[in-house]
Amino acid sequence: MTTPLRPAGVSLDIWGTLLGSDPAFKPARNQMVRDALAPTVATDAFDAAMRQADRDVDDQVVVDGVDVGFAGRIEATLRRLGMTEVSVETRAPELMARQEALALAHPPVPLAAELPEAVAAVPVPVVLTSNTGMLPGELMRKLLALAGFGGLPGVFSNEVGVAKPRPEIFAEARAVLDVPAEQVLHVGDNPVADVQGAQAAGMVAALVRPDGVSTLEVLRGVR
Repeated sequence: MTTPLRPAGVSLDIWGTLLGSDPAFKPARNQMVRDALAPTVATDAFDAAMRQADRDVDDQVVVDGVDVGFAGRIEATLRRLGMTEVSVETRAPELMARQEALALAHPPVPLAAELPEAVAAVPVPVVLTSNTGMLPGELMRKLLALAGFGGLPGVFSNEVGVAKPRPEIFAEARAVLDVPAEQVLHVGDNPVADVQGAQAAGMVAALVRPDGVSTLEVLRGVR
């Protein structure tokens, strides 16, 4: 039986905690970027470079807390391919608009069907606290609404200017909740960005598996 938790506010990570990607989205997005910037690179090679660049950037973000968004991650992909002469900056607005259209056509889905209802039933204020990566906060709000989490306040790394595990993003989440840090429960799937970051900011943290089920167990234990 899950031990009841009695926080005054709850902060929720998004990816791997509430949402997973539509399987069709990343291949379509990668193809769009490849066609625009690296059409001579084979699709498989470009996909592999983009996956690894994204992982490498995520690993570095956890170390230094510096947010890296869409353009920076595309640049990292091109560096892996040895294409440092290709300019991303001038094409970024156009490519981001195309990415948004693809994301809205292939929106993310809750990791468990019951999660939107479970979040809505949490008896204390809730804020979503997320590193944004390729998808900025403005787009994430639209995708969250499509996934059943619309209307919840969001604290996003590209808008705060720093990423988890930096304390500033957790401080912003605490301010949105308007409760003391020690009374905030942060729930996430990353042991460094979510657990160590939240604890360093004075919060209580719960580590979940990226399956949705363990998130449900934590949320249903909040009293």
